[in-house]
Amino acid sequence: MKIVNDSKMLVAAGAAVVALGTGTVGVNADTVRAAVNNGNTPDAASNSATSTTNTATDQSTNMTKTVTSETDPSTGKTTTTITTRKTTGTPSQIADQQSNVNKASENVSAAQSAADAAQTKADATSAAASSADTAYASAASSQAQASSAVSSAASDVNAASSAQQAAQAAADKATDKAVEQQQSVVDQAKAQTQTDTQAASAAQSQATSQAAAVSSAASAVNAASSSVAKAQQNVNDKQNALNRIQGVDATKAQQHVDNAKVVVNNRQNDVNDKAAAQTQLDQKVTDAQKAKDTADANLNKHNQKVSDTQKQVNDAKKTVASDKQTVANTQKQLDGVNNRLNNTETKQTLTVPSDLATKLSNYQSTGKYENSQEDMDALNKNPFVESDKDNVKFDPFAPMSDADRNYYNLYAVDLINQARAQVGLKPVVASELAKNFAKQVSDNYTAEKYGFKHDLGMLNNTNAQMHAGWTGENISWSGAYALFNSHPDDFPNGYTVNDFKRDIYEAISGMLLDDADSDYGHAINFLNPDVYSFGFSYRVDKDDDVILNFEGIKNKSTVITDDTTELKNQAAKLEAQLKSQKATTQADQAKLDSAVAALQALQKDNVQQAAANAATALSNAQKAASDNRKALSQAQVALVAAKSDLAAAQTELNNAKKSQAEKQAEINDATAKLADAKAALVKAQGNLSEKQQVLVAAERQQKALKDKVAALKAKVADDQKAEAVAQAKLNDMKNAPVVLAKANDALAIARAKYVLAKADYAKATKVVEDAKVVKDKADSENEQAQAELKTALASLATAKTTLASAQAELARLQKVTTTTTVVVTGGKTDNVGKTDNGQSENGKIVNGETVTDKTEANNSVAGNSQSVQSMALTEGHTNVSAEKQAKVPELPQMGDEKSETSVIGIIMLLFASILAMLGLSDKKKKA
Repeated sequence: MKIVNDSKMLVAAGAAVVALGTGTVGVNADTVRAAVNNGNTPDAASNSATSTTNTATDQSTNMTKTVTSETDPSTGKTTTTITTRKTTGTPSQIADQQSNVNKASENVSAAQSAADAAQTKADATSAAASSADTAYASAASSQAQASSAVSSAASDVNAASSAQQAAQAAADKATDKAVEQQQSVVDQAKAQTQTDTQAASAAQSQATSQAAAVSSAASAVNAASSSVAKAQQNVNDKQNALNRIQGVDATKAQQHVDNAKVVVNNRQNDVNDKAAAQTQLDQKVTDAQKAKDTADANLNKHNQKVSDTQKQVNDAKKTVASDKQTVANTQKQLDGVNNRLNNTETKQTLTVPSDLATKLSNYQSTGKYENSQEDMDALNKNPFVESDKDNVKFDPFAPMSDADRNYYNLYAVDLINQARAQVGLKPVVASELAKNFAKQVSDNYTAEKYGFKHDLGMLNNTNAQMHAGWTGENISWSGAYALFNSHPDDFPNGYTVNDFKRDIYEAISGMLLDDADSDYGHAINFLNPDVYSFGFSYRVDKDDDVILNFEGIKNKSTVITDDTTELKNQAAKLEAQLKSQKATTQADQAKLDSAVAALQALQKDNVQQAAANAATALSNAQKAASDNRKALSQAQVALVAAKSDLAAAQTELNNAKKSQAEKQAEINDATAKLADAKAALVKAQGNLSEKQQVLVAAERQQKALKDKVAALKAKVADDQKAEAVAQAKLNDMKNAPVVLAKANDALAIARAKYVLAKADYAKATKVVEDAKVVKDKADSENEQAQAELKTALASLATAKTTLASAQAELARLQKVTTTTTVVVTGGKTDNVGKTDNGQSENGKIVNGETVTDKTEANNSVAGNSQSVQSMALTEGHTNVSAEKQAKVPELPQMGDEKSETSVIGIIMLLFASILAMLGLSDKKKKA
């Protein structure tokens, strides 16, 4: 029991040591391996080891010391483990720093959230700025195009204005007196032309008569010349006859006859051959002529077929083009209906000043209207936006379906309600009663052939009949339909749905914002707080102007909603119509293809070539026949000459056979005849000379007449030119009013286009201005968002830096230094005295001593001391064993020097407590 008590004292002493120690304690609890009991203790109750543990904590320093003592009864050894754990900072410091870390962490989270939000905002504003830049660039491009269109339209207006001024000047000059004077000039020019034409005709008649005289004289000359030639030939013949008579050789004459006979025979054969050939050639000409006539007839039939087929092709093309246009128009109508079904309508916006109703009320009370410029500014900023799907013709004369009437009533009411909402009035509705009342009113106006004015009596009667509770009427007119449809070349699309919607839009906008000339009555009607519904309808007057009427009523009825049933029916009808039209188009296209194929086949036909070939064959045959005929004629002439030569040779032969006396008589006769022939020749030559003189005179007179005719014809040509100029001037003067009217129309068209171009430019400018505002706002918001992001990221970085610093400081304050000391004492030993020197551990020496219990040596707690391992640990788990002496590299620690001193102090105190325990034991023993 003493040992137990002593052990308790040791524990107490150890506890005191722990309380006074200065070792560091780790954050995690350290573990100490329990000693194994292998021996028996004489006073022990059992063989199991006894163990006691005591822990003390200094709250001011956050140091914890634990002393554990285990005694092995079998050996008597007591193992005492002292563990000291201490943080760098005090609990209050750690708590404060932990609070700082928590706040810094919260700041980081907040900064991260702010940075994330700023990043999201910056991304959104950057995308918005980019989109706004693109929209602005597109709007600027459209504005530039619109500006160019305005310039072009202005040039057209200037040109049309110049033309109109010129036409006006011409019309001003074309007075009745001026026309009368110009008519006199024309009449004089015509009279002069007629006079000179008659003179030219008379001169031509004289020239023709003189030509006949010249021809007659020429014939006389030719006849005289022929007579001279014949007389000369007669002289020659007589001379030859005389020569033959005078010197004829019978032998030679016979040879001449024989030769002449051979020539005659040859030439007769040649004539016969050519005559036979001529018969064949004439037949070929006849055949070729028949072939050509047939080919020409075929060609004429072919050309007629080509002409007919070409006409069929042209007609078919027109039909197909018309079919395709009809299909396109129906398709556009169907697209429009489908777009309405799909709610893809282009939204029209209308802006009015928010105090418009107040200004109207003040005007009704005081008669003064304030700030009308504000209204005009709003009017100029109200753009009508066209829709591609509405670029289809609108016929105001065609009956409108109930679905379309619903649609346009909703369209008008929407615009009116936009204005009412902006001035704080409750909206009106589109109703069946209002729609039907407005339609009945427009029909009544049409039936009455009423002009552009209000028929109050008719309105009151219609109101009484329909019980509408009528409150007022607004009417407006547009000349766009008449202008566009009367000038299809300038407005190929004519009057479209876009134009009709624009007329409605501009009518409502103008009545609300530009109504001073009407004492603001239209605006007051539209903004009447007591109106339940507005109905819309229209009519066309005698001048083709479209007149719109808006009727306000109080009495309630079925509200018109955007019901699609009628639109679906209309779409189905249009689809069926489109299908039928496409089938018609396909059928007409097939007819066109067939006609084109037939035309191409005809164009490939060789009928024309056959006609050309026949004409060539006929020409060749005619030429061959003509050539042969000429050759035959020449052969016949040659035959006649040969026969004449034969006759002469025969005469020569006969003369050669006559007597000398007969020859002399013939010579005398031939000589006389030669003299007569020569005399006749002289006479003929004289006659020829006379005729030639007559011919020269006639030709001279003929030339003079020809010159006169040419001069008169030139004069007539000049007269005709002067007459044409005078007539053209007269026509211009007479047509000046028509030309002026056309010039006025052209100027009106140019001005209308200029107005439209300016309106488009104003719209484009408004879009650019709006886009610029959006862009500037987006850029500003983006710059602000980017700046905010930069600030948020900087704040986040600062918060993270602060957090990291706080965490580092917390880690430093929380860093734990743990010191564990194990002391083994007691047990049996054969040696009494000092223990061996302590072992060196990481540069630290721990000395142990053996204390001997003199009273009970065997049970003394003193014994061979065991080596004790002591080491300082930080932030870790340590298992310390008295039996194992593992060498662990020393880690750099805060306060190593103090730890070494603390360990030595603890050991010294420990031994002091052991000695004290032994002293107490002696006292008890004495007692």
